[in-house]
Amino acid sequence: MNRKLVNYGIFIAVVAIVVGFAVRHSRHMAYLVDSMAGPDPKLRVAAARELVKGEQFMDSITGETVGRRVRIVRALEDWASKDAVVQAVAFLKDPDRPVRDRLSLALVRIGTRTADNLQGLVNGSKDGDGNVRKACIYVLQALGQDDPNAADAILARAIPDTPRRVRRKAFAMRNPAVAALIIPKIVEAMKADPAARTPGGDILGAFTARRAECVAALLPLLNEADDGVCSGGAAALGKVGSPLPVQPLIQVADKRSANVRRVAIGALALIAAPTCEATLTAALNNPSDDNEARARAAVGLGNIASRSAVATLVKALRDDDLRVQTAAVDALAVGGKADLNAVLGALKDPDYRVRARAAEALAGIRSISANGALAVALRDPSSEVRQRAATAMAFPGNAGGVPSLAAGLSNPDGCTASACADALAAIGPPAVPALISSLSGPETVAYLAAGALAKQGAASVASVVQAATSSHIGRFATVSLAANQSDAAMDGLRRLAAHGDPETRRSANAALARLSL
Repeated sequence: MNRKLVNYGIFIAVVAIVVGFAVRHSRHMAYLVDSMAGPDPKLRVAAARELVKGEQFMDSITGETVGRRVRIVRALEDWASKDAVVQAVAFLKDPDRPVRDRLSLALVRIGTRTADNLQGLVNGSKDGDGNVRKACIYVLQALGQDDPNAADAILARAIPDTPRRVRRKAFAMRNPAVAALIIPKIVEAMKADPAARTPGGDILGAFTARRAECVAALLPLLNEADDGVCSGGAAALGKVGSPLPVQPLIQVADKRSANVRRVAIGALALIAAPTCEATLTAALNNPSDDNEARARAAVGLGNIASRSAVATLVKALRDDDLRVQTAAVDALAVGGKADLNAVLGALKDPDYRVRARAAEALAGIRSISANGALAVALRDPSSEVRQRAATAMAFPGNAGGVPSLAAGLSNPDGCTASACADALAAIGPPAVPALISSLSGPETVAYLAAGALAKQGAASVASVVQAATSSHIGRFATVSLAANQSDAAMDGLRRLAAHGDPETRRSANAALARLSL
């Protein structure tokens, strides 16, 4: 019996000791968190050091409010060591944007304090977590700038809610000697780690004032036997955008594997110097190249935007590969103005699919000079061509396209008529008179016109109400205003509800009743 009592006593004592240690530990942890969020910099740093050393930093702040977590960032900023940077980078996984923004600001302030601090940022730029990677890329892009205005433009995108004076003051704390190491450290990471190659190119691509330095650092990667390293270097050179490495990239495209060639072609497409055109043309016209390489070549020719490049792209509209066709359309939308007549000529191609692709490219070009040819294409035997021709005229202020589009509202093909209505809506005020005139046309035409007027918003309301003088126009005027649903449209419906024409009054009151539900 006495032995039992002794055992119970020992058990209770052990439990009491364990509970005591747990309570003490809990209180100590709370004290450390309070210290990190407190006003004393020395206590903040001491608390952060202890928690990071014990690998308890993140566990200790879980459950704290956003405001407290934001204040805790100061502890890492005050500490400003490589361990503080590593912890701040890990802290970027925080789910709340205000906390991440404050961490980004802290990393701008302390990221170049030492070379080891900078290495922590470089490591963060290849982290698997999207928030961590994105923030570190932005910070490195900013810290690598020589011009404070360029740095602030980057930080304004990264942490837009942070006041400009605060961003600029943070950048002013940059150590230029350490910041100068960003390019070699990024290239070193790209050579060693595949995960560093894409973000590395994104970082170096932001250094527009240091392009020659970036090119000099990246060119040796093209000579590496490892295809992954070579590809990473080529892709980064494309993002840097300098014409300096064009010849080395052409040599890589000609001599290395298909995978490397694809990346090198993509890099030349981004650089888009005139000296790239022959290689890109050859790649686009080479059916032995994979369609990704050929599509990238098309993009590059669109960026070059010479007459010869446009001619090559127009020819590619007939290509057998769908990916190449699509790339040619997109490229012509970018560079087709260099020889608009060549693109317009494709609207006469015997193959309706080529005509449709040409019209699609013209939709990106948005030239009033194309209206005449597109008006003809609106009468094409192919519905697809007609629809894309209408879309090609659908840009604000294109008054020259209004007559043919208004006529297209009566096209027996509903898809064509709807495309014309959408185009008239997109043109805006210049199309209003023609649309109002169409309200007195056949019912289908009037309905499409009413919908197009509604899409123009409050700007068309006054004209619609003023034109509602006959029963037929009044009926479709109410249809337009009811679909508009702006305050001005509601006022217009109330005016029409007192109209002298009974049919107009009935339609307006019915619309008001529906909208009041």
